[in-house]
Amino acid sequence: MIRYIVSFIIIANIFISQSVYARDKVVFYTEHYPPFQSQNHHGEFVGFAIDILHAAQPHLDFDIDIQLMPWSRAYYNAQHTPNTFIFSIANTDKRLAHFRWVGEFYTVQDMIYRKSNRPDIVLEKINDIDRYTLALLRSDAALNRLKLDGTHPNIYFVRSQTAALKMLQFDRVDLIYNNEIGFAEDIKKMGYNLSDFTAVLPVVNMPIGISTHKDTDEKLAEDMRQALHTLKQNGELATITARWFAPRVIPLVTE
Repeated sequence: MIRYIVSFIIIANIFISQSVYARDKVVFYTEHYPPFQSQNHHGEFVGFAIDILHAAQPHLDFDIDIQLMPWSRAYYNAQHTPNTFIFSIANTDKRLAHFRWVGEFYTVQDMIYRKSNRPDIVLEKINDIDRYTLALLRSDAALNRLKLDGTHPNIYFVRSQTAALKMLQFDRVDLIYNNEIGFAEDIKKMGYNLSDFTAVLPVVNMPIGISTHKDTDEKLAEDMRQALHTLKQNGELATITARWFAPRVIPLVTE
């Protein structure tokens, strides 16, 4: 009888310990956007931002649950679900109306691109794009940066950056808009030559990082914020960055 009681106490203690120390899973919404994040043919999450989240995990009181989906759905879910995060997201004024910024891990430079064989296309300021046709994602953030509205007569809206690049390649538009990291990745994906395209006007230097729902518990948000801070302080972020990106100097862009 005593043996059964002892066994019961041991099992109960194990159950209680597992319940007490079980960690919450927190959803991190994202999209397929190499080299920041994607899934390989084994179904594993890979990329620069993924490495950052893996490095942050030991510094967190919760487990990261990455959910990859089209950006529009990821954005909608994160915007409407407290206690969730979204990455890799640009820090813009319009997005700060819907999200609370947690922290950045990289800065991209948004550019307007033309084909290299079109030296006749010259842009000195954003308003100069009015003279040309432009393929653009149906994105409020991009429209805001270019100071455009959704009814501009020279804008062709597309569903993806690769679709915009294809239009530029086949001379269906004069210009496209992208950041230098995403543009280089799309060039590689489409099998084009990077030298066939030229950045004609830098638009803005854009911090990329992690945001959370505006009503997310502050302790949860601060836990993630401190983890990113730790990676910056201990040099892990710099190490991950050097593994994925070549050193560069980002020129100052004034809007």
